[in-house]
Amino acid sequence: MQADEKRIITDEELTEIVKVAAKAGADAAMEHFRTEKLKEKRNRKDRRLHNTKLLIRHYRTFKEYVNNAVFEREESNEDALGAIEELMWEPRVTADMVVESIKRSAARTQIIINHIDGMINVYQDMCEKSNSEMKIRRSKVLYDMYISDTVYSKEQIAEMYFIDKRTVYKDIDAACKELSVLLFGIDSIN
Repeated sequence: MQADEKRIITDEELTEIVKVAAKAGADAAMEHFRTEKLKEKRNRKDRRLHNTKLLIRHYRTFKEYVNNAVFEREESNEDALGAIEELMWEPRVTADMVVESIKRSAARTQIIINHIDGMINVYQDMCEKSNSEMKIRRSKVLYDMYISDTVYSKEQIAEMYFIDKRTVYKDIDAACKELSVLLFGIDSIN
């Protein structure tokens, strides 16, 4: 066949070309969809971890606020997870906005504090039952750093547990990662 000759495509060939093109397009669309879902899942996990750290870092502030609120705490049927998720899943909300929003309502803050307290207890029990010295230490480091009534510096915690200051940071990160699963009640974070 010479270069300037034209070939006529049969109806069967055209049908086959259309089928192949349609399948390729559908496969590409499905792959794109899977990739986007995976990105979304990773983003939610990252936000859960960030939000857990935010709640834990401000735990004493929230507790102080609830204990010293001048007005009566009204009864609320709101569940803790709903209160936390409403504040924390909105992408445009900054950490400072979340903290201020939680503090605006004594009842909501009390619900969140009760949820954190309960999940901290569950986390500590899980760590104790694991018989892993590292997990037990992590739960204690987290508790001493952010939850206990006594405020310790990272240096003091490092001395208390005979660990390096960098290990304090690593323990807090690991504990928050594990705790986020309990706080938000969703699949594990890898």
